[in-house]
Amino acid sequence: MALRIEKQQENAQKIAEFLSSHPLVKKVNYAGLPDHPGRDLHYSQAKGAGSVLSFLTGSLALSKHVVETTKYFSITVSFGSVKSLISMPCFMSHASIPSEVREARGLTEDLVRISVGIEDVNDLIADLDNALRTGPI
Repeated sequence: MALRIEKQQENAQKIAEFLSSHPLVKKVNYAGLPDHPGRDLHYSQAKGAGSVLSFLTGSLALSKHVVETTKYFSITVSFGSVKSLISMPCFMSHASIPSEVREARGLTEDLVRISVGIEDVNDLIADLDNALRTGPI
């Protein structure tokens, strides 16, 4: 289990760094990034940043395209696998929450959530990059 978690966190860190520098990504939520507002608190309670992250594109159409186009990520509402998973919480796990409540909590419709697995991180990054580059602007 320890080896799995280490690999997932390592992959998540690299993906978060890639996404945070991508011109089509507006914001990345991952405690492993230096500018994350909860970073200090997180690391006072945990050894690593984990394997789940989320990001905003600023475009519902682009976010849907990313989720539907990636080949190495499976669409799902539950996380906790060695395989990389992807979802849009506002249309899946949080769909029953009224939209104004979701937005007040920072859950906008363009939010994409990823649970990073143990696959080759370069394949995962290339997959996300392709989905972002080929999507509607």
